[in-house]
Amino acid sequence: MSDHEVVLPPPSATPQAAELAPALALWLQRLHAAGLACQGVALHAADAAWRAPFERADVADAWAEARARVTRDSPVALSRVATGELLVATHLALPSGHPGIVGALLSPPHNDRSLQLLLLSLGWLQLTLSAASLAHNQRAAELLELMGHVASQRNARAAAQDWVNRTAAWARRELAPASALQLSLFEARQDRTHWWVAADVSHAETASPAVRTAGEVAQRAYVEGRELTEAEAWALPLLDQGEVVAVLVAQGELTPAALQVLRTSAALAEPLLRHWRAAELPLPRQTWRALRRIGGRLSGPGHWAWKVGAAAAVLMLAVLVGVPVDDRVTAHTVIEGRTRQLVTAPFEGFIAEALVRPGDRVRQGQVLLRLDDRDLVLEQAKLRGERDQAAGKLRQAMADRDAANVALASAELQGSEGQLALVEAKLARTRLVAPMDGLVVTGDWVQQLGGPVELGKEMFEIASEGYRVVLHVPERDIARVRTGQRGVLRLAGQPHEGHDFEVSRVTATASVQDGTNGFRAEAAWVGEVPPLSPGMQGVAKVVVGKSNLLTIWTRESLDWLRLKLWQYWI
Repeated sequence: MSDHEVVLPPPSATPQAAELAPALALWLQRLHAAGLACQGVALHAADAAWRAPFERADVADAWAEARARVTRDSPVALSRVATGELLVATHLALPSGHPGIVGALLSPPHNDRSLQLLLLSLGWLQLTLSAASLAHNQRAAELLELMGHVASQRNARAAAQDWVNRTAAWARRELAPASALQLSLFEARQDRTHWWVAADVSHAETASPAVRTAGEVAQRAYVEGRELTEAEAWALPLLDQGEVVAVLVAQGELTPAALQVLRTSAALAEPLLRHWRAAELPLPRQTWRALRRIGGRLSGPGHWAWKVGAAAAVLMLAVLVGVPVDDRVTAHTVIEGRTRQLVTAPFEGFIAEALVRPGDRVRQGQVLLRLDDRDLVLEQAKLRGERDQAAGKLRQAMADRDAANVALASAELQGSEGQLALVEAKLARTRLVAPMDGLVVTGDWVQQLGGPVELGKEMFEIASEGYRVVLHVPERDIARVRTGQRGVLRLAGQPHEGHDFEVSRVTATASVQDGTNGFRAEAAWVGEVPPLSPGMQGVAKVVVGKSNLLTIWTRESLDWLRLKLWQYWI
């Protein structure tokens, strides 16, 4: 069955209006039986369902004038019409709790007894209307109780079975005691009605006479698309957007009250059962039904919004598949100097003076930083004294022609000179100088004067004047990047302007950035080089070929799916 709401014909009148006319007719009969010559009765209320005007049009103005004079302080209004009748208007409490005004047109002669009998009979009218309203409320409560039992079932078939059982029992109470009623529900599938459930039976042979008879009536109601009433058989087609989706068949002698029960119960319960039934269908069948509905809207009359949407989707798909565009690889980019050199600490010591900071341009041989040399100067003076003493000893031994002392003094002198040369070499390296012309990229020591440094610690990085583009190409795209391919780069500091480049080298150096494994590629500028500084970052897009938009947008997802299938398939 479909997924839309059931469409049933609206009732001819509201429950209040349906009970009002019979109640007023019986009241008029009772007035005649009491000896009152009443020419007509009427009722007026704020709710249109509780209005019944006089049949005579010539008393309409008098009736409106009498209603206007009925108030809380003056509950009864009397008025004579042109033909001599007396129009009596008075209050009446309606079953809904709202006030109403009832009127009666009495023929002459008029006396107090006639008026008293009329007012006394109003109690009977009010009791009759209240009883009718109570019956409606009881039927509504029973219907809600029935739906509560149906909704508590576990699946669609059990709910349908419970519904037909309880609906049949309810309808039988509206029949004569000896009357029988058999109720069946048929589904409409593939232009045929198929038996689903029946009252008081859990299973039925589809070839049995009872099922075949009910099925023939259901099929006729399905083909004609309207309610059928035949000899001891009645069928109600349940519609969804004008299409029959189910047929309710009743067999037996039905009264109008029983038919009203069946119609009301079907209108409320069938949509719930239909949605329940559709939800239990396998996914392929639900998909097929959805495709059939869409195909019907596209091929049938009307539904222009669907047709325009489908045409737009086809046009968009044609653009996505048929129009070639540049296939580009996106890579994180860093600007580096063409040549980079590091200046490291030659020995352990303390910073005495920092002469440059990152961003300064330096010349080759320019002093960048000076280490504290006071201890080395003292050690130099000490070693010079030791060297002079060793030289004096060597001269004395040579004057004495003492070969043994000459050898000892000579060895002592060489040791002193070696230590002195080492200290002097350290003193020469206390001044860190620029190895080449360029820009200081790293090494801000101005705020760390007096701080210790370790042997081999990186103090400065100097970059040459030329620049190169370093790309971090994601691992999934590295196979498509080749030397000679061109692209466009936008820097974070200059997002409004693109710069052309050409890939000059693809290396096997891997690194992880922002949780993505990638490989290093280098590129050279094409055309004018913008104002740059080493360390600037941006995003580059390398053109690796031509492809359609659909392939470009789905490549990453398809590659991930292929990898997962390969990972878990075997």
